[in-house]
Amino acid sequence: MSNSLKLILRLTALPFAWLMLCGIDRSPKQSNFSLGDLQANYEGPSVIPTSFYFLLAFVIAAGIGGFFLLRYIRAKQAQEELDQIVDEQAQLELDTELENRRVSEENREFLRELCDTEDPVELVPMIMSFEEFEKMVEEYKASPRFRTPALAQIFNLRKALGFTIKNSEYAFLCTQMLLNGTKLECQIHSKGKSVAFMTSVLDANETELMIKPPTVKRRPANLKQFPEIACRLRRAGDADYDFTLRVLDQITDEMNAVVLEQSKHIRTMKIRQSERIPVNVKMDFQLVSEAQYELEKMEEQSRGEHIPMTAKVVDMSAGGMKLQISKMPARPIITGDMLVFHLARSSLRQDLAAGVLQVVPRGGLFDLHATFREMDTLTRIKINQYLDRVKKSELPQAA
Repeated sequence: MSNSLKLILRLTALPFAWLMLCGIDRSPKQSNFSLGDLQANYEGPSVIPTSFYFLLAFVIAAGIGGFFLLRYIRAKQAQEELDQIVDEQAQLELDTELENRRVSEENREFLRELCDTEDPVELVPMIMSFEEFEKMVEEYKASPRFRTPALAQIFNLRKALGFTIKNSEYAFLCTQMLLNGTKLECQIHSKGKSVAFMTSVLDANETELMIKPPTVKRRPANLKQFPEIACRLRRAGDADYDFTLRVLDQITDEMNAVVLEQSKHIRTMKIRQSERIPVNVKMDFQLVSEAQYELEKMEEQSRGEHIPMTAKVVDMSAGGMKLQISKMPARPIITGDMLVFHLARSSLRQDLAAGVLQVVPRGGLFDLHATFREMDTLTRIKINQYLDRVKKSELPQAA
């Protein structure tokens, strides 16, 4: 029997018992009845006992109260069942995500400690949203529950949940997302000059990041004398990220590492956002189809037909360039063709390749818009250095 039926029976038992007791005969054993008692008595009106009104009011109130109580109980039971279903679904989702990400039991236990709850409904958003996770980390660090050894657990949990620079599903919010081996473009500004170098992450923890210093005359450069280092990172298919890290120390033993302070001050820049620098220099190019270029790159086929041509480089940026030719070569240039060339005075040994995005006829001339293909970070740095020298007029330009 359900709880609601039990409650209704309890409420109706008392008035029912009272009604039953009202029917018990309490008259004397000997009857003093006479014919005079049958005569009508009109001396006054009949009176309904007050107890009848109390009983009627009680029955009506009990009925109405029982109706609303039953509705409340049923609604409460339905809500409890719904909450149970939500909890079961959240627990299933939580277990599935943690299992797919291969999160250890130690990290799972710390996740519950970090969030100060075991409720799966509250834990699921923490592992699905990096913003929510970092917000919880900051609250935990500011709470009385925080302890210093937990820094290593936070760092390990972040990586275990997949909140790393390689996972483009999550925004790059802090340098703690960087992995060992991540390539960084670095610049040091000192006395009005800028020195750029390429480096990689050697090791990291929740508070510090260690990078490999550049070498000067085959010896590690002393970067401890500089207060900070400006860094740039490009995530494929996403954006460029700029951040500045404060120099804490430099290890001069076998590791040769510069110790930097982790940062959450990240500036996002669109990949295509790059200043175009007027160049106005004629260069020699090799025209090749995109299919031929891909085959040669994979070394599946020897060098095929390359059509030599000369074009004027109108302007150039770190991502591409605009060319101008007076007439088409033997084979007309189409969208998708590749232009292979060597960028002189840029300290680049290998040739560069640019894919044609658009061919625009203009007043007897042809404008070619091209974008650089398959550039690594070091190549992009050297192109930027070349464009910086062009901008400062250190390189001669054609009239």
